[in-house]
Order: sequence, then structure tokens, then C-alpha cells
Amino acid sequence: MSCDSPGLIVVEDEHCIVVEPEAEILVVTLSDQGPPGPPGAPGPAGGAAVQRLAGETLSALRVVYELDGQVFLLSSTDADHIDLLLGLALTAAAPGTATNIQLIGAVEDAAWSWTPGPIWLGTNGALTQTPPASGFDVRLGAAVSATRVILNIEEPVWLD
Repeated sequence: MSCDSPGLIVVEDEHCIVVEPEAEILVVTLSDQGPPGPPGAPGPAGGAAVQRLAGETLSALRVVYELDGQVFLLSSTDADHIDLLLGLALTAAAPGTATNIQLIGAVEDAAWSWTPGPIWLGTNGALTQTPPASGFDVRLGAAVSATRVILNIEEPVWLD
């Protein structure tokens, strides 16, 4: 038997025993750190949030439910999905794109003009200060100023 390996040590009983030398790593020069990578997308401001894919076109600041890893607008009359309520979409999103969903905590928007007090789920994901007369009563939290809401989502209560 012929063994043509440069690291061959022994040929014994028609077996080649090869020992390969360990590679020695040597740092020759030090260099400066490279440039930083691009910044990531801004996250939500406080509270707890998750990122999900939009299952339909979403407007920002609408209540959504989650099904199969995607989020959809939720209405207070949607008995089929009310128990899947996830939170408040912070950004608009096209179907298949990511959006941040606030689960709890403070959310601010300069375009809001709330009166301090309770906030409920309305239709098509809208926030409202008018409690629903039918469907589900879902208190989402409270406005603490004209432009700030504290999310603290409560369990849905069936009204009919």
C-alpha cells in the first residue's frame, strides 16, 4: 500500500496513520475598527412591543389581532377574533411587511386630541372614548393627556 501524504507517520497493517500539523494563527498587524453598519428601525417608546407581519393594509395607531403570525384590524363586534387581540399597531404597513405592535405602556401622537379618561376599542381598529353599546366592551387603557394614552388592555366583556 502506498500513502503519499506529506504528514504520513506510519504505515502499519495496510493502514496509513496521518498526523496533520496544527495551524498556528499569528496576528501580524492591528487595524482600526471598520465603519459602523446602518442604523436599525426605531423601536417603540417604552412599554412592551412585538413586531409582526401585516396580514392586510394597516393604518398606524389601530388595534389589531394576531392570527398565524400576521396581524389584522379588530372591531369591538368581531366575536370570531376578539380573544386574539394583540395590541396597537404603531406604524402603517402594507400586507406582508413588518409593523411594531405596542402591547402595554405609553403611546403618544401629536395628532390626537383626547380628553383624559378611558379609551375603548371601536370599529376597524379605531380607538374611541365612547363605550360600545353592543358587541364587546374592550377597555384598552386611558388617555392621560390630549396626546398620550397608557395602554392597559382589559379582557373583553360581551354586552349582548
